[in-house]
Amino acid sequence: MSIATAPAFDSSKLAETRASIRYSNIARVASFVAILAAPFSLWALFWTSPRDYPFLSSMFFVPLLIYGCVMLFTPRWRGDRFVKLLFGGGIAIRLAAAGAYVWLGFFVFDAAVDAFHYWAIGLQLMDQFAFAGWGAFHPPYWSSNLIFNICGIISLVTGNALPTLFVFFALAALWGGYFFYRAFCVAFPQGNTGLYGLTVVLLPSVVYWSSAIGKDALAQLFIGMSAYGFARTVRKLDARAVLIAVIGVGGMTAVRPHVGAMLAISMLLPFTFGKTRGGWMTVSSKILLVPVLVGCTFFLVKQAQTFVGAETADFKGGVKALEQHNIDTLQGGSSFNQGEPLSTRILRGPFLPFRPFPWEVHNAMSAVAAVEGLVLFFWAWRRRRELWALLHEWREPYVGFILAFVLQFSVIFAAATSNFGILVRQRIMLVPIFLMLLCAKRPIIYVRGSRSLQPGVWSRTPSPQLSKSAS
Repeated sequence: MSIATAPAFDSSKLAETRASIRYSNIARVASFVAILAAPFSLWALFWTSPRDYPFLSSMFFVPLLIYGCVMLFTPRWRGDRFVKLLFGGGIAIRLAAAGAYVWLGFFVFDAAVDAFHYWAIGLQLMDQFAFAGWGAFHPPYWSSNLIFNICGIISLVTGNALPTLFVFFALAALWGGYFFYRAFCVAFPQGNTGLYGLTVVLLPSVVYWSSAIGKDALAQLFIGMSAYGFARTVRKLDARAVLIAVIGVGGMTAVRPHVGAMLAISMLLPFTFGKTRGGWMTVSSKILLVPVLVGCTFFLVKQAQTFVGAETADFKGGVKALEQHNIDTLQGGSSFNQGEPLSTRILRGPFLPFRPFPWEVHNAMSAVAAVEGLVLFFWAWRRRRELWALLHEWREPYVGFILAFVLQFSVIFAAATSNFGILVRQRIMLVPIFLMLLCAKRPIIYVRGSRSLQPGVWSRTPSPQLSKSAS
């Protein structure tokens, strides 16, 4: 008589289930806190302003924007409870962050914040439209002038409504978080997608700085689109994936040309020199695309040089532009790097995601940023072996994209920025990409000649087919 044996205990599956429950609970708690804060955040949004305005139009357009966002998200989170919790709650979290930004901007910073300036200029353009027509929205259509024009056009539709503008930009940034999350799922299907989703949606600095009227919200959207489009392009070269990446890079170039150029370079190098998978059709398409990408990247770099004031394309002109930007940002109580040579600032570039350090804190805002930086530093230290393994896989196109962008951004912004307030705000363009390194795992691959699964690296054998949720 045979004795039935119990099925093997799968400890890794149990650990994944527990982690999934834990991440879902964290998303629930964050959403619950944001909903509890809704009375304050809505009061701050609607009744805190540097000048009087008729807020009744916002009573219509803000719910309309939220409803539209939910409708767009619904087909994307269908069948995925975690995504529904994360991004459904993310709407409430973004509203809370927008309200907090308005309140702090008015009561703490005496209305001396860029968001209120963008709104005021947008109202002027709206008034000019009555006699100048569309000529009121004049070029250049990039950088700050782009935000002015967007605010003016939205105000034409919604009226003099500060809350509507804040919610529009906050939800645009939330969509950027969604694109980052999907990019990670496509590029690293065996990675810790739950942890990455939580950090990219809930990280305080990202949520706060990108929930206001300004470049930071659109930067999150367009960098997220670029990351997602390139992840899909690496997986399978098709026109739709390339189009998403092009829209992302183009949009980022309009917001901040120098960062758009960084994105283009970060995609071009691994796409050209990285490992190529697929048949002869994929290889042929790649060969045809490389000259186009080189030409587009050269154009974007020239535009970025014009934007930052580098008169020449040589090394001396680039150094001069960096030094000038460093001097321009050396102001206020959050300044640092006084008198430090360019070489020293560049050597400290790898620490950009973690600064300010505790001994560099000057005020409450920098203290919050320092706590966040310490958490990221210890997380990176604990993951140092995995990070080192990823560095060895630099020829994998998406890993190469991440490393190239992190390296460029860290070096250039560390060299050109001498104010922690500016640094903490602008580095949110880097953090979602950097977090991919911390959440990625070496994938599980099929080993030839064996029925078992073993840890491996990208370069050995192809990974199993991606799950439906990652597409």
